[in-house]
Amino acid sequence: MRLRTVPAALALAAAAATGAVMPGTAASAGTTASCPDNNWRTWGAKGYHFAVAGANIRTGPSTSCTSLGLGYPSHVVRLDCQKAGWTHVHNETTGTLGWVRNDMLASLPPITC
Repeated sequence: MRLRTVPAALALAAAAATGAVMPGTAASAGTTASCPDNNWRTWGAKGYHFAVAGANIRTGPSTSCTSLGLGYPSHVVRLDCQKAGWTHVHNETTGTLGWVRNDMLASLPPITC
């Protein structure tokens, strides 16, 4: 993208600093700030399972965060930490790390960060 004026360049820089999306540009990493824990590893309680088929494993504790994969009741899950109704997990069957809503996990014990 080529900017033709200094005000346009300044507006783009201000938008980038605040996370706003300018018209005609793509929203690239919009969920990065609110979904920071996608590679966090503490390897906590193991031997748990998903309560439902197709549970989203996300990059952060929010449904607005990107889904990294799906979990199924046959998958073995390691629980790391709980935060605001979400648990950070390691799906040991697929190797996926991420956040899952607590109601998507079976027999969930309380785990503190």
